[in-house]
Amino acid sequence: MKLTETHTHYLGLFGGFAIMFIVIFAGWELAETFDWFAEVWESMGNRLFIIFSGTMGIIWLIAFIYSYFWGKRKFIRTFIEVERKSLNDCVDGQVVRIQGVLKSIGEPLVAPFSRKQCSTYETRALRQEDVVTTKGHGTHVEQKTIWETIKVVSDSKDFLIRCGEQYALIRVDDCQMKIHEDIAHDEPDYERDRGGFLTEAENNKRKEALEQMGLQPRSYIGVYAANIKFEEGILEPDEQVAVKGQGKWIATAELPDLSEIAQQGIEKVFEIKAGDNSPLVISDSLDVLES
Repeated sequence: MKLTETHTHYLGLFGGFAIMFIVIFAGWELAETFDWFAEVWESMGNRLFIIFSGTMGIIWLIAFIYSYFWGKRKFIRTFIEVERKSLNDCVDGQVVRIQGVLKSIGEPLVAPFSRKQCSTYETRALRQEDVVTTKGHGTHVEQKTIWETIKVVSDSKDFLIRCGEQYALIRVDDCQMKIHEDIAHDEPDYERDRGGFLTEAENNKRKEALEQMGLQPRSYIGVYAANIKFEEGILEPDEQVAVKGQGKWIATAELPDLSEIAQQGIEKVFEIKAGDNSPLVISDSLDVLES
């Protein structure tokens, strides 16, 4: 079962309550076991501070452990553990990490929302959902609005990376992508007329983006999906991109798609792709790009 933002919200909400009750129970147990702690626990101010700081500390520790072993910190850690190399220093069969400027091959892709030409895109449509939350240290229950993903579409095609005078050919099959979010289009970005209604251009833009993503846009009094926002990340020409994977040198003359750089006198490119024991990882995230 795939977790949505709503599931994550309620897991966090009830998980936070569960951790708080565990901290309270542990506090009472310690107060009954140790006299010095009982004196600290007796003060209501100290008790609230211990419960709050203990709950937040445990939540932070769980989040850190998850990030380190499965999340963002693991991605950064495993990506940069391979030393960054110049293409001139790469040899056949070696797992390398390179960084350079993206150059498209052939007909580019077109991102569904921004309509920009690119070699990779990931576009997400999200819808507003009302959820229950707490306020005032859990003493009051109220509703708030969150954005929940309704669909993600993505596509990618092979591209080149120029490093100095050399080129690497990136084969995107079976790769792992971490694309920096370039666009987050929600309420502050909506184009509105003087009456506060979405403009015709805004309506058309949203309608076309939804259709490109395979979603059926619903019109409400001339407004297409006013409670929907878009997030999009793309890898476009002349952008800095980092890649980690296994490669080998191949002749440009063997590949008709590389005729343009072959005419520039480039006889070989370093082809990088996913291997049996070496996944291909591609990213333009600021966490892994180096100046």
